[in-house]
Amino acid sequence: MKSSTKFALAAIAALGLAAVALPVSAQQTQMQHGGMMGGHDGMMMGGMGMTMGGAQSYAMATFDTNKDGTLSPEEMTAGIQVELKTYDTDANGTLSLEEFAVMHAAHTRPMTVRAFQMHDADGDAQVTESEMAAMAAMMQSHMARQQDGMPGMGKGMMDDD
Repeated sequence: MKSSTKFALAAIAALGLAAVALPVSAQQTQMQHGGMMGGHDGMMMGGMGMTMGGAQSYAMATFDTNKDGTLSPEEMTAGIQVELKTYDTDANGTLSLEEFAVMHAAHTRPMTVRAFQMHDADGDAQVTESEMAAMAAMMQSHMARQQDGMPGMGKGMMDDD
């Protein structure tokens, strides 16, 4: 196997692992800090935020051909090869930046939709300035609460107090 093909397969493997890890990590972080499903008006997403993590991730849903809930090395290799074939539009065995960008956009679309839905508080498929401002205020509030609970947060390293 050519080194360029190995590199492309490694890049796709990394993206595949990120596709599995990122939703799970984000979900765990959200649940530790009140979760997407709690508290804030307009942020309930009918459970969609919960269905994309873990076993429902793209890599698991696509590569787990025997549906045993795990990805074997053989399933991962086969899945990566399918991804490469799908997105390598010039069939040179590698992904250019443009080809990788198309693949990345396809894999991150569900997260983009969730972020959009979080901003679209009234569910009208339009994000207004006031909805963006409300989301920014909520993020600032969360950050302030996190800093309050952590000694030294928000202070310079050389502060004496």
